[in-house]
Amino acid sequence: MTWLVSNWRFVLVAGLILLCVGMAKLASYYHDEYAGQVSANQQLKHDNDTQGAVIATQALQFNRFNEIAAQQQQYAVTLTGKAQEKEIEYRTILRFEPTCALPVPAAIAGRLLDYANRLRASAMHADPGITDRASSGTAAASTLTYCQAVLWIDQLLTAIEQANNQLDSIRAIESEINNKLE
Repeated sequence: MTWLVSNWRFVLVAGLILLCVGMAKLASYYHDEYAGQVSANQQLKHDNDTQGAVIATQALQFNRFNEIAAQQQQYAVTLTGKAQEKEIEYRTILRFEPTCALPVPAAIAGRLLDYANRLRASAMHADPGITDRASSGTAAASTLTYCQAVLWIDQLLTAIEQANNQLDSIRAIESEINNKLE
């Protein structure tokens, strides 16, 4: 105890040195914690900016794809309307044609009808709930007349043109996607 009293300055200096060392360690610890939080905050900001850019790009693509789909749908409606006008015109012309009621040879008509049925079957939806179980759809005629064949041709050409337009729209979308990826 007498040593402490006589060396009180030494004890005070040693205590101050220990206090300074402790404060320096605390300051270093909290500085490292702050630096880690700043780094994590910067990373989160970067991630948010990147995610925002992705969402904005997807929104623009979604809107563009909707525009393309709307244009394709409008084209299909216009094309269908024109096809119906042609069918009315053809029916008017064919009404007075004396060969209209002549049947197409049975072998040819059968092959055409089988092919049409195969095309319809392959185009059916995979969901069994959508199939026509009651067979309430239109039944194919047992004979095909030349006038019916003429009317089919324009319907088939219209369907091909609609399908081609849909494929062109898909190609346009794929092209835009590829251009944005490059």
